[in-house]
Amino acid sequence: GKVNCKNMKQDCPVPTCPRATLLPGHCCHTCPKGPPEKSPAPPFDTFEYFQDKEDDLDKPYNDRSYLSSEGLARDDARTEFVALLTSGPEPWHPTSSAVAKARLTLLRSYLLFSISYERLGRPSRVRFSDPEGNVLFEHPVQKSATPEDGMLCGMWRTVSKANIQLLRGEQLRVSLVTRAQPSGEVHGHILKHRALFAETFGAILTSSDPTHLGAGGMAMLTLSDTENNLHFILMARGLLEPGAGESPWVPLRVRILHQGQTLREVRANITEEDPDFAEVLSELSAHELQWLVQGQLRIVAETEGRHARQLAGTITTRRSCDTIQSVLCGADALLPTKTGAVGSAKLALHENGTLEYQVQVVGTASEVVGITLETKPRRKSKRNVLFDMTPSYKDGLAQGAWQTPSARDAHMLLQNELFLNVATKDWAEGELRGQVISLPYSGLLARY
Repeated sequence: GKVNCKNMKQDCPVPTCPRATLLPGHCCHTCPKGPPEKSPAPPFDTFEYFQDKEDDLDKPYNDRSYLSSEGLARDDARTEFVALLTSGPEPWHPTSSAVAKARLTLLRSYLLFSISYERLGRPSRVRFSDPEGNVLFEHPVQKSATPEDGMLCGMWRTVSKANIQLLRGEQLRVSLVTRAQPSGEVHGHILKHRALFAETFGAILTSSDPTHLGAGGMAMLTLSDTENNLHFILMARGLLEPGAGESPWVPLRVRILHQGQTLREVRANITEEDPDFAEVLSELSAHELQWLVQGQLRIVAETEGRHARQLAGTITTRRSCDTIQSVLCGADALLPTKTGAVGSAKLALHENGTLEYQVQVVGTASEVVGITLETKPRRKSKRNVLFDMTPSYKDGLAQGAWQTPSARDAHMLLQNELFLNVATKDWAEGELRGQVISLPYSGLLARY
């Protein structure tokens, strides 16, 4: 449920003696050997009950508060960071056209990272260093630790308070070390970014000219909550040649392409100091949304004029080392149950938009008649089913792949807005239910 906490200490009666003491387990100071203090009001009288925003949600339904990705992003114990890694700049001279993107999560004193890279040989180490270049931590990359090509996962355990301050102050650098470049082939500053919690699609941009070293970029994209508008932020490095133009402003053209055909085009002026660029593409068509989730769209950023340069990359669903999972229980069912049944699920969203799933159910009171992926219901009679997994269910296990999720479905999945529901003969509305949530990378697989 939703709980509102109140600090009772402000309501304490003023003690009548000069040397009042605070007894263990008490909120208010009391006089020595005096009677225990009386609470000024019964504690439950001061509670406030939050009304849910959705008044049309039927009240008999279980409306437990659930974790949203925005809520997770604002969690004090959890902070998200990002870094764009390219070869160069000073004091390193560009030696490579490789580009990498690092998503980092500080969870208390643990720094978890998911790094995707392109045009880079297999990294041997991930290195974190301070502004002076001193190495603070190195994570060796095991051959079998990478879940897929072009992606590596890791964890810096027990980061010191001084290093957390550097991290929060955007003072830390991260580098990928390769055998060819022991000083680090690509580097980047670790930054906080407001777009991180909302990012559900992304792209790494590499230079169209392989001889153009030290250039690269990344795009973070997300759909609007209700309209089919695509918001994106483009961060680029090496697009502008230092001192190339008379004017500080350089025209930039950003295009979205499908099979070489330009679907959308936006223009802006950027400067060397501020090469980042944000834009909204409004009212995407059904085809554009389908190509977006299937990884069939490319984003191209190019400067115009004498020193024209171009960066391009494929837009895919957000890549991460996190585990998409769900724990199913009766207490979370829309009409809560206490049958003792439980379930668990693991899901994987691939870059071509396919959602692979495995749902295990144990101890239901009667036969399972439906396993469905759903959104949060708006009304009692309107459970919104996105995908029915029931045909793949056999002997306590449903497994298979959903080939055609929409861009909106993928967006909601990565924003922790979907639920799994298990219906049985006795509980037609659902005996088990659970929110589908991305769990931070745990490092457990790294040792195998």
